[in-house]
Amino acid sequence: MIRILLVEDEPLFRKGLAKMIAGSGMGWTVCGEAENGQEAERMIAELLPDLVLTDIRMPLMDGLELLQRTKASYPAIEFIVITGYQDFQYAQTALRSGALDLLVKPCSKQDIHDALGKANAQLASSQLKRRKEASEHQLLLENTLRASFLRFPTRKETVAELERVLAERQLVLFHIADFLPAHKQYVKRDVPLLQFAVLNIISELLDVHGLAGTLLLIESGRFALFMPGQVEALALCEAVQDTVHRLLGLAIVSHQAGAVGDLSRLADTYEAVMAAGGPQRAQQQEEPSGEAAGGAAPINRAKQQLLAAQTLSFILAGQTEALGQYLEQQMKDIRAMREDAWRIEALSFSFALQETARKQLEQEYDSPALPARIGKLHNCRSGDEVYAWLQEETARFMGALGSWQHKYNAGTVTRAIRYMEEHYAEPLSLQQVASHIHLNATYFSHLFKKETGRSFVTYLVDLRMEKAKKLLSNTDLNVTEVSGLIGYDLPNYFAKLFKQSTGLSPKEYRKQHQP
Repeated sequence: MIRILLVEDEPLFRKGLAKMIAGSGMGWTVCGEAENGQEAERMIAELLPDLVLTDIRMPLMDGLELLQRTKASYPAIEFIVITGYQDFQYAQTALRSGALDLLVKPCSKQDIHDALGKANAQLASSQLKRRKEASEHQLLLENTLRASFLRFPTRKETVAELERVLAERQLVLFHIADFLPAHKQYVKRDVPLLQFAVLNIISELLDVHGLAGTLLLIESGRFALFMPGQVEALALCEAVQDTVHRLLGLAIVSHQAGAVGDLSRLADTYEAVMAAGGPQRAQQQEEPSGEAAGGAAPINRAKQQLLAAQTLSFILAGQTEALGQYLEQQMKDIRAMREDAWRIEALSFSFALQETARKQLEQEYDSPALPARIGKLHNCRSGDEVYAWLQEETARFMGALGSWQHKYNAGTVTRAIRYMEEHYAEPLSLQQVASHIHLNATYFSHLFKKETGRSFVTYLVDLRMEKAKKLLSNTDLNVTEVSGLIGYDLPNYFAKLFKQSTGLSPKEYRKQHQP
């Protein structure tokens, strides 16, 4: 779904654009409307739209200045510029300043749809590129950090970046002495799956304890956690030991290694801890080689975070059906993978859904059913069996999503409107109202438009205009006083909005309606 901000000083043309966009059936939505660049700049900071559709010639701030100022602060927001033939020179400047496309008035419905289709493709490509770049950069940082522990060559610029990120952090080391305990029926091929599960258990416990941390698989059975230096890590270490043993049946030992300092000291610290109390490599079971030992887990954790982010974006956009289709495709892709990748990819998928359910859908952490679910995945012997397991995980997640939506959709917009009626005379933002009813602003914006048929901004303007009508009809307050009482500091701006709403100036309205 593309969220579009319309910026146009001609109300009829702006309303026509909004109508064409709403009736397209393409999943585009108008998240706000502004009549000049100055107003639009404030709304962009509040709404963070995907696309701004703006005229060039407007009062206070024109579309070209709006484009240039926005691109400096929010380079990912795309612009389509609307112009007349006489403004072609300005339009060329707009393209050089980063506008995605131009529309020349008068614009047909097909012109609008073609331009938005182009924007849709560009935004999808840009988002995919940014996520891929972020994932690749995260993997580069993880590999560099791992190399620092193992005395492998590193790039100076990446090390410098890591040292900035990890400044004033403390290091906690974890190790698992034996992945094949006698009381469990694990085999060597399960080691990557178990390591991945341990990483996610530690990550989830960090969230549960409200702690920030950078987590890394160093080598088989050995994990590093970088935490803020002032945080007491003992409670977390005890929780990790208890949870890993209870869920996976594995014994995990922790060691608080103190302040990180510079990365060149990591190898010394790591080797000293392993020599003093850690398992000796030669005395342990044969280690997995290649991707199983170190490469698979970081890659899959990056995929997991990408899947969680994409899942959340569908939820916040209110696109439940599209989310179902997306998850179905992910499940089919996993079923089609090589046999040695099924389980770890499936577990990555499951943890992504679990993370989203806990953070967004208010689901409790550490379900008693988790060990049984991991055990069932462990016993899958074909792509079809893994696919069936994934279907169960998805059904559980979609059930939680349905419950969450029912809980918050019922009466949410009514409560928001009541709050707006009580605070319309104050500066009132979408984020402020969404926070009051404990919803994400993007999801609230979608829900509000769906239930009222109007955007938040349009509804607020209409509400204020109704209050202004009552004040003009029943009091002797002047226009400036009325403007201030309904939340507008600029009387001229209020007067313009009032005339757009009623067809009359405030003074004309008072003459017609005051007894």
